[in-house]
Amino acid sequence: MPWLLRFAIASLFVFVIGALMIAWACMSTGWETLTWFAWGCATAGAGLIGSAVLAMLSAVIHQKWRRFALAVMTSSVLLFVALLIFARFA
Repeated sequence: MPWLLRFAIASLFVFVIGALMIAWACMSTGWETLTWFAWGCATAGAGLIGSAVLAMLSAVIHQKWRRFALAVMTSSVLLFVALLIFARFA
């Protein structure tokens, strides 16, 4: 597996950390909720954008792994859209 694709998958784990921060914010009360929610959105967004960019580069460079890289990129974009919708209504 190419290193770019491994970094793209690692960026998805950064998204998971951001999603856990958002979940923690939803269960908390007080002013700290805003801090956790903001950091969670920033972390999750950065993880998903990084994952999409790295998967796109991997799909262009490594022809053999193109289908898997496009699947990672598609899931990143869909999760980012879901994050935007969730942040809009939260």
